[in-house]
Amino acid sequence: MSLYVYLAALNTSAQAWEDTGETIRGSRTSLADIDASLLGPRVATAAQGFIDTWLSGIKSLQTKATDHGDALREAAMLVRQADEDTIARSQQLMAWTDRNASPTAGPS
Repeated sequence: MSLYVYLAALNTSAQAWEDTGETIRGSRTSLADIDASLLGPRVATAAQGFIDTWLSGIKSLQTKATDHGDALREAAMLVRQADEDTIARSQQLMAWTDRNASPTAGPS
């Protein structure tokens, strides 16, 4: 007996979010390397403000992507455990003849 849950899809999605977070981190690093002072004293302050605003926004996106990946990995772990626990408890409540029932084919 098993409950069907798309654990592979959860893990694939988690990996995609983690990869996105890494891509965003790379963008943030590149942006942080910009030297606004090279633009001259008349523009440097405004340019640095612009860069700082973007860095803040990018950091927020990176954190969200990482958090989404973590949440999906945790959900997969909890679903896997809940699936096993639910199956065991459900089987204890079933009649002996139905304890090996398949969720798609019925009693075996």
